[in-house]
Amino acid sequence: MGLSFLMGLLILLIVGVTAWQANSKQIENSYWVNHTHQVIARAESLLSALTEAESAARGYVISGNAVFLPPYARTQEDIEVQYRDLLSLTADNPEQQRRLFTIKPLIDQRVFILSTLTQMRREMGLQFVQERFINGKGKQLQDQIRAQIEDLERAEEYLLAERAAGTENASMESRLAIMLGIVMALLITIASFLFIRRDIVRRATAENALKVANVKLAQATERAQNADNSKSAFLATMSHELRTPLNSIIGFSGVLLQELAGPLNAEQKKQLGMVRDSSRHLLALVNDVLDISKVEAGQLRIQHQTFSIREAIDRSVALVIPMAEKKKLPIHIRIEGDLGQVVSDRRRVEQVLINLLNNAVKFTEQGSVTLCAEVIGDYVAPDTAAVESTIRIRIADTGIGIDDANLPELFQPFRQIEDGLARQHEGTGLGLAISHRLLHLMGGSIEVVSKKNEGSTFTIVIPRHGIEPL
Repeated sequence: MGLSFLMGLLILLIVGVTAWQANSKQIENSYWVNHTHQVIARAESLLSALTEAESAARGYVISGNAVFLPPYARTQEDIEVQYRDLLSLTADNPEQQRRLFTIKPLIDQRVFILSTLTQMRREMGLQFVQERFINGKGKQLQDQIRAQIEDLERAEEYLLAERAAGTENASMESRLAIMLGIVMALLITIASFLFIRRDIVRRATAENALKVANVKLAQATERAQNADNSKSAFLATMSHELRTPLNSIIGFSGVLLQELAGPLNAEQKKQLGMVRDSSRHLLALVNDVLDISKVEAGQLRIQHQTFSIREAIDRSVALVIPMAEKKKLPIHIRIEGDLGQVVSDRRRVEQVLINLLNNAVKFTEQGSVTLCAEVIGDYVAPDTAAVESTIRIRIADTGIGIDDANLPELFQPFRQIEDGLARQHEGTGLGLAISHRLLHLMGGSIEVVSKKNEGSTFTIVIPRHGIEPL
């Protein structure tokens, strides 16, 4: 369509320019045709004025009647006027100018003879005129003048024929350009119609295919939804079925380790300790899978309660300190000002902090882990213009860091960075995904800044008053 439009504009431009040029040429030729007619008319008028002057002079000479003198005087003036006009009209034609310059002496002689005849007739009578001036010289002059004017007229008629032919050619060019433009426009219209028709057929075919694809997609979506519902139900059932025996294993192993059922040797304590630790690890994994399943199914609910954010931080750090002491990693806590109370889900806030602290310790072999907390009174939430009071917590480590290319996948479930050192550590890759979703449900956010082999800094924002539960 765009090409057809451009071609139509091009054809319209060509036709317009051609027609304009042909019309300009036609107007110019029409001017010169009219000019030629004027030259011929002036030449005829000049010859007619000379003839009238001769007739008036002859009438007076023969009759002696003074009634012929006024017309004779008028024709003398008319001869001069016609000659000047003719000279002006042929100013663009040197050849015609040369003829007029040749005619002028002949005209002057002819006028002089006629003036002499009328004067002598008036003063000396008809007999005197007949004796001296009936010699045919006047007729010779008149014939010479006529011949010169006829040559001038023939030259103008030749120019008239040329200019008339030029006008006709220009008119034909204009008509031809318009006809070609009409034909080309018709061809473009037909081609556009065929193209549009083909495009309509293609679009109809594509729409039908899209409808079929949409039906298949709806069916696939329904199957996926059913599968997801089945998965959620399965995970919930299996999580319950797994957590019950795991809790029993943890409980009984704890009883045995306390030697309530009898003394144990060192190897037995070691083996039971391994059983308890593995059971706790497995229980944590089951809880993570259940949490992510509930979040994705929209079944996880945020509980609102008022609690001290400083106490939540201290409790979370206390749970991570044993793992940090095993690796001889210090955990630094920096609290700026009084953090005060927040209204949110305490358990989920501590879950996020523990996840982030665990990751910081897990992926740091040497250096330290630092937690900084402060109150932000003028925080503006993303995609809003509302200003609110929030708690900002930064957890920084000096561990393996994350490559920039891997940052977009960091908060996706069941994703772990494929790094040799990172893969040495256990985990499902759900901790960060769960933390990201929990913070979103609580009206907060999480961001990360990391540099390979230098460490990572996770920043979370927790509103003092979270989103109201549904």
